[in-house]
Amino acid sequence: MGDQGLGQVVSWYICTVATVPFVALRMYSRWSRFGKLAIEDFLVILALCCLIGDLGIQQHMWNLGLGDMSTVTPEKLKGILQMIVPGSILYVSSLWAIKFALVIFYKRIAVPGSRLILLYNIALGGLTATFLVIFFDILFQCYPYDKRWSSDPNYQCDPKAAQINYWITIFFNIFSDAIIIALPITMVSRLQMKLKQKLGVAAIFALGFFVIISSIIRAYYSHRNETMLTCTVSMVETAIAIIAACLPALRAMVIGGSTNDPSSYGKHYELSSARRRTTDPNRLGVGSGIASGPASGSRSKSHHNPNGSEDSLVTSGLSVGLDGRGKIRVETTIEAMYEDDGKSRAESSRSDV
Repeated sequence: MGDQGLGQVVSWYICTVATVPFVALRMYSRWSRFGKLAIEDFLVILALCCLIGDLGIQQHMWNLGLGDMSTVTPEKLKGILQMIVPGSILYVSSLWAIKFALVIFYKRIAVPGSRLILLYNIALGGLTATFLVIFFDILFQCYPYDKRWSSDPNYQCDPKAAQINYWITIFFNIFSDAIIIALPITMVSRLQMKLKQKLGVAAIFALGFFVIISSIIRAYYSHRNETMLTCTVSMVETAIAIIAACLPALRAMVIGGSTNDPSSYGKHYELSSARRRTTDPNRLGVGSGIASGPASGSRSKSHHNPNGSEDSLVTSGLSVGLDGRGKIRVETTIEAMYEDDGKSRAESSRSDV
């Protein structure tokens, strides 16, 4: 067991530990803002649990001699091979839990009735189908299971079955990542906002490209049967995916946004595929809440997503002050996403109380 192998084991723990604060902060942010967790939050927790479980399995394989297979006894080799199925299931489950969490999050902030809702429903169906295909292929590509560690040449798994699983996993994993990344980035590019804001939001999604790169590297080492490096890249890939899934919630916590308080001044952009001008905030994909002062005695509620979420990707503030007559003035700019003769424009509204 050389120093290089030991360094990879240390990297397994670094990847796992690094995800914990991100997940914890995400849960804190969600609970403090909404008083509850959504289904995508539980999926992120599930992904973290699978990552921790995968770490335990890989540590067990390391203890059996994974770092130096030339010293492994037949009994220890059997123990290592027995961990392949549970390890593979945890790896795939962790990645697909993150994929589901991201798509559900994107769907939650999409404008109801828009084309994106249909696209994300299709994406959820595709993720379900691909996960089930990979899951059952892992379970039954070689059955009975003792064929996997049998030393009898006449009682071993068909090598073709392993190749089929390899290509299915690689293709479904990379293809689904590319789709999940492409849809929101396309919508963000259409939002009418400052370039700095747009790049910041796109950067959150762009982390997914690192996940794809990790998947390709993992496929390379897996094809060469370099188990240690395959395990290491798997941990890196899963850790990056979990962190990327936590960033939108953390961004809302740092920058701020709408809250459950109906007097909130927060407002947010929703992802929309609309391409025509409209003055209805729900169709624009922009929600704003303006609380009036005592002079009016009335209050307007902040925009709530019909899906029951106030998640946001981009926030902007309001200008509140007194005019020359001593009245409260609330001024806000609603940056609408529409196209008029091929040009995007912004609308401004002002209300005096």
